[in-house]
Amino acid sequence: MSRKLHIIVTGEEGKARSFALSRKKLTVITIAAAVTFVLSTWAGIRFTGENIGLRSRLDRLEETMNKVNGENTRLHEEVARLEEKNRTQLTGALGELNQRAQVIDSILRTLDIDPGGPRSKVPATSNNSGGPFTSEPEQQCEKLILKVDHTLKTIRPLPLGYPIDGSISSGFGYRNDPMIEKKAFHSGLDLIGPLNSHVRATADGRVIEAGYNATFGLYVRIDHGNGFSTLYGHNKKILVKRGQEVRRGQKIAIMGSTGRSTGPHLHYEIRYKGRAINPTRFLKIAKYISIGNSRS
Repeated sequence: MSRKLHIIVTGEEGKARSFALSRKKLTVITIAAAVTFVLSTWAGIRFTGENIGLRSRLDRLEETMNKVNGENTRLHEEVARLEEKNRTQLTGALGELNQRAQVIDSILRTLDIDPGGPRSKVPATSNNSGGPFTSEPEQQCEKLILKVDHTLKTIRPLPLGYPIDGSISSGFGYRNDPMIEKKAFHSGLDLIGPLNSHVRATADGRVIEAGYNATFGLYVRIDHGNGFSTLYGHNKKILVKRGQEVRRGQKIAIMGSTGRSTGPHLHYEIRYKGRAINPTRFLKIAKYISIGNSRS
């Protein structure tokens, strides 16, 4: 029996060729083919596995990107919402500040007081300039804040409104003295109200006198700073002590008829740098702001 393998290949023209392979060569070729098949199969399986892993990672990356894009969209929407909220709040604050500024202007006009304070002019444009851009509403808001802050400092020491819930019974200036019926200067206002009415401070300040004398009976004098002071006379009872800090609207006494008095009332004085001034204009301010006469 031949130890060679004969392979006959026939062409289209009928010619045949014969190849003879020994068993040894055939074994080598078979082993090589088997190894090639195994290696290619292994490589294909590995490539397929890597491809599946890569596809899985790409899918996860795409999912992450979608989440990032969604979060980015949400953040953009949140920023837009906050910007709109900020614009709304700024507009509201601007309106409120403008309203307060108008109230303050009304108060100062009533008192014939020049608010003074910072007055800014718009500078000419220069080529050598820079800095952050501030929108017109923000500029208006800043100007109004400065104006309100300054004028509030002007108004804070002013004794405004009524010290009791009552009305004027005797005005400021020359009048017939109620005790001797002779013309005399009245340095304040006489105010009448319900029996045992609480007397309240008309501005923040410090009690510099709290006692009794023959003219004003039981009285309280408060220093409000910036040259302003107030006096509350003819009280039935004093509720504060000398040196005590008081707030606008705080109860300081109970109305009575002590000292040189013909009946229950409050003698109310405003002095500026030691000189008595007419409190009437300061009482009128009550229609512009809440003074706090009804506060506890």
